[in-house]
Amino acid sequence: MRGPVRDTAAMIAGMAPVLRQGRFAFVETQDAALLARAFAVVREDEGTTAILPVGLAADAGLDTSLPMACITLTVQSALDGVGLTAAVSQALAAAGIPCNVVAGARHDHLFVPAARAEAALSLLQRRAAPEVPPLPDPVPGITIRPATPADDDAIWAILKPAIEAGDSFAADPGGGRAGAFAYWRPPGAENFVAEIGSRILGTCYLKPNHAGGGAHVANAGYCTAPEARGRGIARALLAHSLQEARSRGFAAMQFNFVVETNTRAIDTWVQAGFDVAGRLPGAFRHPREGRVDALVMHRRL
Repeated sequence: MRGPVRDTAAMIAGMAPVLRQGRFAFVETQDAALLARAFAVVREDEGTTAILPVGLAADAGLDTSLPMACITLTVQSALDGVGLTAAVSQALAAAGIPCNVVAGARHDHLFVPAARAEAALSLLQRRAAPEVPPLPDPVPGITIRPATPADDDAIWAILKPAIEAGDSFAADPGGGRAGAFAYWRPPGAENFVAEIGSRILGTCYLKPNHAGGGAHVANAGYCTAPEARGRGIARALLAHSLQEARSRGFAAMQFNFVVETNTRAIDTWVQAGFDVAGRLPGAFRHPREGRVDALVMHRRL
């Protein structure tokens, strides 16, 4: 039988993360029956923490307001190995995904907020095997086409609430229609719209990220009508823009300014193969959260 892995590169390459079924809660309890059924128990001077299945904790009347998912790194990492925990925590932290690590004699178990479990798994899989990820599949039932001047009213109706909210786009919330279109149609950009039936429910732009030596990297932006959120519009626009960028000869796609509080978008981009290339501290002035970070996200095509 193969023994524990100590080499840093081998541990990272072989981490083989697996998302466990079920959700867990971190609770404080002295109940022996609950402790006997816990995934793990941590005894501290202040009390005893048990990691319990959410259903079990709820039945006992304990706090389950922060359900966690468990991702197990199935490599048998040596207890004196160096670098695996740092690699996974840095990858998750860059995307703003909290991570609590519990180590056993054979494996490391990462507990992340349940709502962000799939994004965390995608990041860890790419950290282990950083080859070019496949392009996401088109979303059935959604048509993407180039925008025409006749679409301007529909595009403005989509952009207006998002820009005026001032919580996700680095555009002037008071710039009106002219300001919104100046932001959405920078030099070199082409606009597209997403339709279900004949109704326009989303829009995006695609352009070179920079001129000259930076023109081989694409840049894009996406906006969905408020009433269409959760229907796959952003995923459809993203899949289309990545395919379009590849077909036009771009080598990569880069998002320069993703507001860290926009976790739904971040997780969508991560699951489509984007990694966080950088973090800009306090770069965005959020109308409710104050100064928050912005992320630079990148994926090869």
